[in-house]
Amino acid sequence: MERDPRRIILAADIGGTSSRIEVRAVPGTPGAGADAGELLGAATGPGCNLRSSGPEAFTTLAATMRDALGEVSGHEVSHAVLAFAGAGPAQHQHVQRATHEAAAPLGIDASRLTVTDDHLVAFLAGEVGDDGILLLAGTGAVAVTYRQRRAVERRDGMGWLLGDIGSAVWLGRRTVQAVAADLDSRGRRTLLTERVGDMLDLDLRDGLLPPSPTGDVRQDLIRAVDRIAPAGYPAGLGRFAPLPGTVLEDPAAREILDTAIRHFCTTVREMDPSLGLPVVLAGSVLATPGPIRDEVVTGFDAEGREHRTVSSGLPGAVRLATEMAAEMAGGQDR
Repeated sequence: MERDPRRIILAADIGGTSSRIEVRAVPGTPGAGADAGELLGAATGPGCNLRSSGPEAFTTLAATMRDALGEVSGHEVSHAVLAFAGAGPAQHQHVQRATHEAAAPLGIDASRLTVTDDHLVAFLAGEVGDDGILLLAGTGAVAVTYRQRRAVERRDGMGWLLGDIGSAVWLGRRTVQAVAADLDSRGRRTLLTERVGDMLDLDLRDGLLPPSPTGDVRQDLIRAVDRIAPAGYPAGLGRFAPLPGTVLEDPAAREILDTAIRHFCTTVREMDPSLGLPVVLAGSVLATPGPIRDEVVTGFDAEGREHRTVSSGLPGAVRLATEMAAEMAGGQDR
């Protein structure tokens, strides 16, 4: 007698820098074992964002999905939820079409695949209910107010070129801009120049040890940044994001940090002046200890604002995929 295929869900939290994917058994599946919802496969790979991850993003995403599914034999994907950074209304159709093309060879039918932005799953991962505010700052940055899981107000999330204030890319870009202004005598002298030089193994101050490869430290910086963040891949600038936090005494670094902190706190205050909504903090900038997260949390505590931090939106994607699989199964049973 031929065994029924194991029903599974696939959940993915896909940022501009990295992607995390899990494959789990659908709770209640016959033969799934005592552990309903047990983890069957997982994989981590490069990010996939139309604006910041480069032209091969969906090819690498398909490979990461294949890795996650690789250990699961005889599977039937009941539902897949892929939550993308940068999959808002402006790019949703493009992202959805590219995702369907990537998933089809893996046996995932388009009717069983939901493409959403990474905001809702990050909010759901916070487990604060269906009403609240998501404040997310990773490769990009956005604030969203949810009512009954529906986004009713959004601030920023406009991409590295038009906004994303306080994001890793924004922090990295402001850092190298401050260094460029220092080297070009357009701005103040900053310790960030030495920090960036150390990261790039360049003497950006004098060009002596090691000797300047181009003979001009400004050109050395240009060439190094071009390698880290080539055209079409600004996410690479996020590599410089932690540097302002290492020289808090430096006025240029402090200005960068203060701008981000003030922006985050003011945004949430304007979206919820009555302190009635819990805030979910997400993304590498706000979920990782450092001066920005620490001072934002201190500000929320001083106001008496409820907040919770999540390290990943993946649990929210798992929850959403599980709910949708159950909903589809219920519809088929009726």
